[in-house]
Amino acid sequence: MTTVNRQRLLVKTAQLYYQQELTQAEISKRLRLSRQKVQRLLREARKQGVVRINIRPVMGVYADLEQTLEQRFGLRESVVVETATYEDQSKVTREIGVGASDYLRRVVKTNDVIVISWGGSLLGMVDALWTSGAGAGLQGVKVIQGLGGLGDPTNETHAADLTRRLAKLLGGKAVLLPAPGVAGSRSAGRAFTSDPFVSTALQQGAAANLAFIGIGAPRQNSILIRQGAIVQWPELRALKESGAVGDMNLRYFNRQGQPLLTELNERVIGLTLEQIGGIRTVVGVAGGKEKLKAILGALSGNLLDVLVTDQVTAQKLTS
Repeated sequence: MTTVNRQRLLVKTAQLYYQQELTQAEISKRLRLSRQKVQRLLREARKQGVVRINIRPVMGVYADLEQTLEQRFGLRESVVVETATYEDQSKVTREIGVGASDYLRRVVKTNDVIVISWGGSLLGMVDALWTSGAGAGLQGVKVIQGLGGLGDPTNETHAADLTRRLAKLLGGKAVLLPAPGVAGSRSAGRAFTSDPFVSTALQQGAAANLAFIGIGAPRQNSILIRQGAIVQWPELRALKESGAVGDMNLRYFNRQGQPLLTELNERVIGLTLEQIGGIRTVVGVAGGKEKLKAILGALSGNLLDVLVTDQVTAQKLTS
């Protein structure tokens, strides 16, 4: 076959596939070529520049940034949402929650066992699901409270309330953790975790296949401090001085993502970082200026499989 005739065949094959949207089997039959020959021609057409595929950027879609995050930190997936309120932690938290709800709707399947912790970003996720619906066609979903209750049980960020609401939205069953998030002493913590209902809930949580976890930071204006009577600022300040940059499920870690084994850690009633790490897909939901060091610590310690964050945080993480 002459060069001109081969180029003509390249162009014809490409037109049939990309413009007329024929399948490779249909092209094979029309041009009397083998399927393998059609595949080779299409590859060659792209290699020679006969076909050029351009993906047009869409406002609010950060595919390149997501890919960079995934490659740099070994993530299975990242979801980057747009925010115009990076400096306003409460607003960016809700925006990220919407991104997490989109991800949850996409990945949740029948018979999934889901752990949820607590906090503003997860409240944003559940609220977004509440307005759009999520559980159509699902069966056998179980949602497990991964951390004991913190503060007023009627508060919408309370872990038990988030667990109940998410289970209802997904048409599933809620498994509650009947204990405070932080016990008053080490001995009280041991007593709570030895309770059969508490230990059963924790065992089920550790065996989950999907977890949605907020990432906290030791800061004076956090929800944890605002709730009052849970953890006092001097205690968090001491944690910060000992190297704490963030927490998942109230389990604090340093900038390398290594857990800090403090007295507070022995009082927390909830899944440990090690137990969370055993869950097949751990989704970290966090962003905003005040969470940057905490997110970087979680990524550095390989504590996450998926990260949902905002575009400014993502840019800072990858710069």
